[in-house]
Amino acid sequence: MNVDSIYRKLGEFMVSFQWLENRFREIGWLILDPKRTEWPPKSLRTESFSELIGKVQKIYSELINRIAPEDAEKRKRAFDAIVKETHSLRKYRNNLIHSAYIELKAGGEVLGLIRSNPRLKEDPISSELSWDQETLTEESFESGMKRMANIAIQLNLHYTQLIHWAPFDRVRDIKKSTRMD
Repeated sequence: MNVDSIYRKLGEFMVSFQWLENRFREIGWLILDPKRTEWPPKSLRTESFSELIGKVQKIYSELINRIAPEDAEKRKRAFDAIVKETHSLRKYRNNLIHSAYIELKAGGEVLGLIRSNPRLKEDPISSELSWDQETLTEESFESGMKRMANIAIQLNLHYTQLIHWAPFDRVRDIKKSTRMD
């Protein structure tokens, strides 16, 4: 078992997730101040990540309604799907952050690494209490990283389109722009 590799992959996941959070913030800043009249921006800095993506989702939807491209509903649905998947990934990230990491050693060597979240969960049917634990391997974070990569690609497509549309006062030109197809 290469425990250093597992810790490195955990760190890579956390750093990548922070990039994702920042991309949502950058989208919000672009929508709120497309001409960059105030730099650095003071808005969208104190919200929790959940609050941040909710606010960005709202202002994105409002912008799309205002500029009304031909495929407005499709764009809003696509962004909503990104937000939904990001909330799911955020819960996974929070589970990782709030877990304890326990090294199982024998003979001075690490033989296993367990992630254990101490929050108790109650089974709705049996009322039994449980907590989340897993034995970590080098593959433990692959699924989360793939999900994050997909979110990042989709989010960047929206961000890039917003950059091309900015400063959003050319509504007539935007309505004629290419669709998301």
